[in-house]
Amino acid sequence: MDITTAHQVTLTEAEREALLAHEALGRAGELLAARHLGRDDHLEVLARNWRVADGELRGELDLVAVDPMRGTLVVCEVKTRRDADRFGGAVAALDHRKHRRLRALTGAFLREQGARFPSVRLDLVAIDVGHRPRLTHIVGVG
Repeated sequence: MDITTAHQVTLTEAEREALLAHEALGRAGELLAARHLGRDDHLEVLARNWRVADGELRGELDLVAVDPMRGTLVVCEVKTRRDADRFGGAVAALDHRKHRRLRALTGAFLREQGARFPSVRLDLVAIDVGHRPRLTHIVGVG
């Protein structure tokens, strides 16, 4: 399943300021993505910034959610970029190497939780900040 939705994002003044602050860009993007997943896609967020450091496997899952209607575990990578015109914007930030790492981290999450899901899906929420902020949600990137 490969579904892409794009939304113009309406931001509060505080959200706009947070997105423009360099050190808070990623955190603000993750908050917007979590809000989108809950409000627009009706997913329940289970974990934010879940981390593992087990042997050679080290990393973080930005958002882990569940689709309560289907029971699908949704691992969501969030990429936030200030300048969409440079380097392909936020959507281009998920390369094959990062994709493989996310799959390994998802396996570690499932082992740690001991939970079983009928299906697991990897999504990308890309947020391009600028004069007209845009949130793009790509469902099923791999």
